[in-house]
Amino acid sequence: MGYGVLPQHRGHRYAARAVRLLLPFAHRLAINPLWITCDPENFASRRTLELAGAELVEIVDVPADCIIHRKGYPRKCRYRLSTQP
Repeated sequence: MGYGVLPQHRGHRYAARAVRLLLPFAHRLAINPLWITCDPENFASRRTLELAGAELVEIVDVPADCIIHRKGYPRKCRYRLSTQP
């Protein structure tokens, strides 16, 4: 899952609402829980996930041979979000 909000529209919690709106769709696909990652220093994304109801489970090291790590992102926050209605 990825999301972005243009600067002029930030601060209205649109991304958190969009995440919540996707939950019934994920539930119909039998995805439960929904796991979402973000960078630890991306506080806006972390806040978005918390507003959407996700729970921070852990911050993990990305394996060194992973393309994500090679692109400069050595750690990720792992959030769990239930899709149950």
